Amino acid sequence: MTKKESPHKPFVVTLDNCHQEPIHIPGSIQAHGMLIVIGRHDFMIKQVSENILQFTGEPAEFFLGKSIAELLGESFYTFINVALGSESKYARTANSIKVKLSPGLPKDVLYDAVFHCEGDVVLIDVEQSPQEVNIQYASYYHKIKEFTRSLSEHAELQAIFERSVAEVRDLTGYDRVMLYRFDHEYNGEVIAESKVDRLNSFLGQHFPESDIPAQARALYVKNKVRIIADVNATPSPLVPPVHPDSDMSTDLGLSMLRSVSPIHIQYLKNMGVCASMSISIIVDDHLWGLIACHHYSPHLVSVETREAALFLSVLISHLITTNDRSQARLYDSELLALNARLAENMVQVVNYVDGLRKDIPAMLGLTSAEGVVWNLEGHTESYGTTPTEEQTEQLVDWLFAKVGKSFLFHTHKLSEINPAFREFAGVASGILFIVLSFTDRQYFLWFRPEVMNTKNWGGKPEKTIEFLDDGSHRLMPRRSFELWKEKVRYTSAPFNEIEIRNVLKFRNTMQNYLMVNTELLRERNADLERKIAQRTLSLEQEIREREKIQQELELSLRALQASNKELEQFAYIASHDLQEPLRKIQVLGDRLHNFSDQLDARSQDYLQRMIKAANRMQMLVVDLLSFSRIGVTGDSVRYVNLNDVMKDVLSNLHIAIEESGAQIDIGDLGSICADASQINRLFQNLMQNAIKFVRQDAAPDISVHRVEETANTATFEIRDNGIGFEKEYEEKIFGLFNRLHKSSEDYQGTGLGLAVCRKIVESHRGKIWARSRLGEGTSFFIQLPLRGAVEARRQGDALIADSFLED
Repeated sequence: MTKKESPHKPFVVTLDNCHQEPIHIPGSIQAHGMLIVIGRHDFMIKQVSENILQFTGEPAEFFLGKSIAELLGESFYTFINVALGSESKYARTANSIKVKLSPGLPKDVLYDAVFHCEGDVVLIDVEQSPQEVNIQYASYYHKIKEFTRSLSEHAELQAIFERSVAEVRDLTGYDRVMLYRFDHEYNGEVIAESKVDRLNSFLGQHFPESDIPAQARALYVKNKVRIIADVNATPSPLVPPVHPDSDMSTDLGLSMLRSVSPIHIQYLKNMGVCASMSISIIVDDHLWGLIACHHYSPHLVSVETREAALFLSVLISHLITTNDRSQARLYDSELLALNARLAENMVQVVNYVDGLRKDIPAMLGLTSAEGVVWNLEGHTESYGTTPTEEQTEQLVDWLFAKVGKSFLFHTHKLSEINPAFREFAGVASGILFIVLSFTDRQYFLWFRPEVMNTKNWGGKPEKTIEFLDDGSHRLMPRRSFELWKEKVRYTSAPFNEIEIRNVLKFRNTMQNYLMVNTELLRERNADLERKIAQRTLSLEQEIREREKIQQELELSLRALQASNKELEQFAYIASHDLQEPLRKIQVLGDRLHNFSDQLDARSQDYLQRMIKAANRMQMLVVDLLSFSRIGVTGDSVRYVNLNDVMKDVLSNLHIAIEESGAQIDIGDLGSICADASQINRLFQNLMQNAIKFVRQDAAPDISVHRVEETANTATFEIRDNGIGFEKEYEEKIFGLFNRLHKSSEDYQGTGLGLAVCRKIVESHRGKIWARSRLGEGTSFFIQLPLRGAVEARRQGDALIADSFLED
């Protein structure tokens, strides 16, 4: 019995609630048999179907309150009493027995009585038994035996399905017998069919879940045979309409005679079907499918025939179960092997994540996916075919919000749940998401692509409202069962239980690694803290020692600076004081030169040598004095446009350039921060050298360019076609008084020019070097720092810090 619905408040079926129609409590039965409801403990009749009058000649009220023995006889009373007292649940339901009605009721008519017990209520279905029952039973036994033997000849399930529907049609005499298989959403597909030739075929067609709603599927599991003898027959109501002990509707879910939902009756009529029988195929306690039998005129098969057909369905269920379990074990073994492979990979490396990266095919094979994304140790990585990084980030944010405290989510219709993700349905219509850590947002996310296909539906899946002439209306199932094609999109292959189970095993493995890794991390942190403490003590001692050394260095530096200052003063004084006697020598030499005609040849030669020596000595003193004064201070550093500097240099060297016929190519030199006067002198010295040291048979060809720039430095090249020098002199030429050419007649100079250049460059914290080949010219490279250029540009030639200058 049920306390959910009562006939006093009839259920009104609408488009919105038809899936909730209480078909288990219709309050009536089909007209080809009669139903008796008795109490389990007292065997007293509580309710009977109104049509009992047709079978017994007595009205329903005549039997109410009487013992079942007064209707079906003492033999049935004894049988049911023993069966209900049995410990076996199978003995208490769907037991069939041949009975005759008690004395005083119509005699010599044999009936099939089938009883079902649920709780305190016993339902007894009574149908008239065919006279040729013994002949039929022998025939059924022979057919079932032959069918069972023939199963061994068929290795493929499809061949068994086709043989089964043919056998059931031969056994039952229905016009059409179909094997109807459910998918994971309980949409059905006809996978085998046997029919009379005149009928169109339903083979390969799909039927929507709404054709057999959830409450109907539940009854198919509970009561494995459902028969409708005549869709046009008038149902017979129960008397009384409610159970007298509970005043509630009696649950008729186990009764084979239970009347049919008006919606289903109309559905069959729309198909042209007058009679039907459905036999459940149960695999692992789930409704796998149905053997659906249709007849296009009223048709009733005996209880024995139904039992024979049910036996065939049990054989089919067993074969499917065996096959499914075999395939499942094989697939499970494959995924377990992948799990083991991944675990082994992680053991073999220091960082377990490297073990995952090592075998991406195994990672994808774990869920038969084409892409995977994970976040471990704060890093997101993707492999295979996945959405973009931005799309993945949006999806993961949505998933963490959706799963709440759950750690697993999967779907094969992502865009149906969230249409915003339809844009990448091509690569991610199906997803499987597992969370390792909510705190650190560590997860794995697998992707399955869209699988587009076309489904052949047995008519467009819809229900409608039909308005009648009297203004009322009723719900109507679809009328047309002509082939209707639908293109299915935004759907992937669904994830099955084996894949989910193995992903959970993988998650456990990963969490173990995370825990072990966390423990190792704690140990390493503790060890690191110990080492830090030890290192801190060492550093403190080292700092004290360095402070002592620093103090000593500062004292030495101050002494060195004082010494340098004294040397600079000495060089200045010495150079300055040397100039006075040199000037006297030069003056006296000039005066003697006026009397040179009075001197002999030797004296004139000595006089010329003295004057040249004095002039050279003055040049050395001037250059030495200049060299001693080279230095750059913060006050002299400004934003310098080197293009302007080169204009000044060329102007100063105008006569030399013109006399030598030099060709000069100047590129865009840009700007630096430097001492403008020193930089001017640097470029002028190098340009003078390029003009001076030229081959006698060629005019100078000089180029000046900015050849390289980094974030901190700029490099310039001054290239000439002069006499060049050997590679061994590349460093020596920058030394004091170093001259590669001893002939002062050919190339005049003091040997301080390049030493001055190097001191200018080094005072700017830069570098200068040369590359040359004898007779092929020379390239001088100058690398100067750029720090401070931006600040100087902003401040408009303001002074900048001399952090890059000499201490």
